[in-house]
Amino acid sequence: MTQSPNGYETKKNKTASRFFWAAILVLAGLTLLLTLVGTLRNSEPAGPTTFEIPKTTLETILSEAAEKAQVIVAPETETILQNVYAPVYAAIPEYADFHYSVLGEYVELTEAAFGQMSHGLYDRLFKGFEQRLSDAATLLDQKYSEAYRSALKEQIETTIPTEQLSLPLGELTQAALEDAVSRARVTLPLASVVAGVAGSGTLKVVAATVAKKMAAKVAAKAAAKGVAKGGGFLVGAGGGALLCSWSGPGAALCGIVGGTAAWLLADAAVVNIDEYFNRDEFEAELRALIDEDRAARQLLIEEALRNKAAQMDAATNEIMKDFTLRDLSSGN
Repeated sequence: MTQSPNGYETKKNKTASRFFWAAILVLAGLTLLLTLVGTLRNSEPAGPTTFEIPKTTLETILSEAAEKAQVIVAPETETILQNVYAPVYAAIPEYADFHYSVLGEYVELTEAAFGQMSHGLYDRLFKGFEQRLSDAATLLDQKYSEAYRSALKEQIETTIPTEQLSLPLGELTQAALEDAVSRARVTLPLASVVAGVAGSGTLKVVAATVAKKMAAKVAAKAAAKGVAKGGGFLVGAGGGALLCSWSGPGAALCGIVGGTAAWLLADAAVVNIDEYFNRDEFEAELRALIDEDRAARQLLIEEALRNKAAQMDAATNEIMKDFTLRDLSSGN
């Protein structure tokens, strides 16, 4: 059956109409699908936001952390200095052994005569002291830095609302805190303060003070022992001369040897008696003088710690200036 031209055209129009609407439906479905996917993706939880601590709050946190760090570290100075001075105290009995010996007596008399007694005493009691003190100051610097970091964390936890603590700190706040911790390590280092004091010869002045007191005592004891021994020698002089008279030409040598031996034996006896009655007092006096020096150094280091905290507090202004500049440059 032959299809009329009009029928063919009608069928052709229907086919075109179907594809037209099919394309519309496909595009509509695709658009709907994309819209749905976009909506679902946007409804997913966003990454965690950050929290910037307000400038005035951060300034307070930094300032109070500096003071808290000083309060935390200050009590440790006593223990650390005890370790520094422990070898000095341990050397006292050994020094007393030397002091209460015939050899020690004459060495000290010779040093006193040439004005070198303080050097001898310093070498015997304070050997390695400066290095130990410098190491202790470095350790205190490290402890202050650690205490400052810990105090910052504590201040943030007690100052910032609980709901904001779960958020990561913002870039500006992190930069300010890192700047502050870096400054805590380098601001007014205690090692430099201690090195300056040691370099000024303060410790040697202490040794000289001790030596001056000891030199006077050594001289006084030598004079007293000389009088005591002199009386004994006068009594025994005749006996000694008679003892050596048999030696003929060797009488002079015999007399020198005998006299020297008698002198040293008498000296040893007097030294032993002196040690028996006075050693405890001598050691106690040395300990008291060293206690006094240790107490003075503890006050010095504690003052340096307070100055360090004050410098850190003053540095807060500089840190906050940097905070403000970064804030402005970020467009906030």
